[in-house]
Amino acid sequence: MWHRFRRFSVLPVVAVLVVACGGEGPVTEPTISPGEGADSAVAAVEELVSALNAADFADASRLAVPGQAALAALAEGATFGEVARSLSEGDEEIAANFWTGFAQETGIFLTGDVAVVDDGTIDQDDAEFHTVSVTPSDGNARSILVRNVDGYRVDLFASFGSGLADKMTGPVERLLATQTSDARLIIAELQKIVPSLHVAAGLPGTTPAASQQLIALIEVITRVG
Repeated sequence: MWHRFRRFSVLPVVAVLVVACGGEGPVTEPTISPGEGADSAVAAVEELVSALNAADFADASRLAVPGQAALAALAEGATFGEVARSLSEGDEEIAANFWTGFAQETGIFLTGDVAVVDDGTIDQDDAEFHTVSVTPSDGNARSILVRNVDGYRVDLFASFGSGLADKMTGPVERLLATQTSDARLIIAELQKIVPSLHVAAGLPGTTPAASQQLIALIEVITRVG
């Protein structure tokens, strides 16, 4: 069963640059720029393992499907404004923090000596998901789902949706009553993860309870859409 990821911050990681002249105050700028995906599904997971082993979460950020970490932040209590801003401006910092929490929660799952092999594809709606089987030193093989989105990147909701769905349903419900541009943007992006949630619900390791939570989230998303 997938672990729940509750430690990533919704706040961007920033560098504070102090301007020495003109009496100006501190200026904040993002520390992480958008990066390219990997050349293959297996390479995406191998590169993620390498980044997590090196605690290079900035590099790991490029290996998440863009925008998904921002949506996952709804499970952490992020405001609609924070999520919308990250969707518009880039969610690399949130993705880096997601992987930080992931590494803390899962221990050896994607760290240490991990065997990575291609395990075929899953077609869901109009999306193709590449299944990558990963086996850590404990021998407990699990699946990571990867998509080609300007390079191969891990689909956070297909891979880890069972640990996020129950905490996202409430915030998505609240979007129903929120008639703002931020809410409309988030709803449009949530529509894009429905195939991922379907895949997560059907994974062999997903418990019946988690599958029901995923289906409930899908029902809410499609209702608000």
